[in-house]
Amino acid sequence: MQINVKVIILPFVLLLALSCVFFSQSGTPVIEVTPTVSVALQSPEPGKSLVPITLTETSVPPTKTLSPASLNSTGPFIMFKGQGGIWITNPDGSFPTRVSSYGIEGDLKSTISPGGDRMALVVQNDQGFDLVLVSIPGGETQTIAHLLSITPADESSDPASQKAIASYAIRSGNNVAWQPGNGTLLAFIGAINGPTSDLYMFDTVTKTTTQLTSGPSQAISPYWSPDGQYILNFGVSWVPPFGGAIGIPTQLDGAWAVRVSDGKIITLPKPNSINPHFVGWQDDSHYITYDTNDECSSINLRSVDIATGDTRLIMDYSFYTFIAQSPENGALLFSSAAGCSTSLGEGVFLLLPGQPTPIKLIDNRAWEIDWLPESKLFNAYPEALFSSDGNTRYDPPVYDKSYHPAVSKEGYQAWQVIENYQGRVMVKIPGGDWQTILNGIVNQIIWDPIEGKTVLMAMEDGSLYAASFPNLTPRLMGNLGNVDQAIWLP
Repeated sequence: MQINVKVIILPFVLLLALSCVFFSQSGTPVIEVTPTVSVALQSPEPGKSLVPITLTETSVPPTKTLSPASLNSTGPFIMFKGQGGIWITNPDGSFPTRVSSYGIEGDLKSTISPGGDRMALVVQNDQGFDLVLVSIPGGETQTIAHLLSITPADESSDPASQKAIASYAIRSGNNVAWQPGNGTLLAFIGAINGPTSDLYMFDTVTKTTTQLTSGPSQAISPYWSPDGQYILNFGVSWVPPFGGAIGIPTQLDGAWAVRVSDGKIITLPKPNSINPHFVGWQDDSHYITYDTNDECSSINLRSVDIATGDTRLIMDYSFYTFIAQSPENGALLFSSAAGCSTSLGEGVFLLLPGQPTPIKLIDNRAWEIDWLPESKLFNAYPEALFSSDGNTRYDPPVYDKSYHPAVSKEGYQAWQVIENYQGRVMVKIPGGDWQTILNGIVNQIIWDPIEGKTVLMAMEDGSLYAASFPNLTPRLMGNLGNVDQAIWLP
């Protein structure tokens, strides 16, 4: 049910200074002041609160409200990354603090140590690439290794040189990985001893760095086995002709594992593809991969023993391009296309661990399949969200026009809807109707990790809003710049 609110527009423009506090690399607080326009709501009767308002395209977002004066002494926090660096906030979005000015590529989660007290970042500067450790939440930064010496001018003048290609490998995908458990060891990709990128390991206790691999191919994408005994990595090459872009590898050379205890290198079966196709871990010693071909897109879903290279077929059926694994129960969600002799037909399917035959969840093919860690759900765009067991489904507010879904611990949904080039955030409480709480284009949406009743919305213009149940009235919390990922920490 929509509740109408009488709005009185002030006869004059009230300029408010909204302060956004962030920290420079030296740790000195810097205040940015931005004027905004305030809209006054009709005052409620004594003892009553303001009635929530549904914003329209012409609505002015509420101004910033009072927030805590500092970060909480302990987590959890919410972390954001983007062009303006890496930021953290309290769970309610208050006191946004920049912990690093570095913009990074790849998954933010892979950079976080198991204890959540530091990040490992591969950063580019005028001299090349460095590996740095950044403390959380203080932001103190320490350079661990210089990975490659190359200037932007060197790269642009000769983009097919050995150094340039090594730089593509270093910044391609996830280039750091923390050992599970106490996280004392850090695997990373670098070209310290050149001319190609290789796998290295840094010991945070002894402060020593060890080169683990060498060879003609470019090492990429390290993954630790869940027991912390092996590091899986892949080798790729840039083979001409490159076409319009050189940044993407054109050949997969192989897959290898390094046994940490003695440095032994184990050659593993190479997927039939130009991509590694690492899906996830089946258990401590088996990872999941697959092949691709022209007829059926993706085939031969199988597990590989990281210690021996022995393989076991998981499923006889082909699937369409994308597949994702749930870390909760190991279930696999994939999309299937009709027209292939080995497919299950059109639809989205769930393969539960130990089951030979997948379960069909919907009849339509999904164009993307992802796992949403904070929501703990599969995202089968544009169809729906699904739980790991397939028993719970969340449908988008507008089919094929809804993005960046987020579901809280309470089952509250929030989606970005874009229609006619206009964006809005829509929220739904279990048993309630969809309601619009904020207009504009949103880059990231995330619910608080404690109660799941406050949604944070990082907008395209850099502004960060928070809205809390039951009113869900947006509050401006600060400006983070252009954000491309938001996660819980730890």
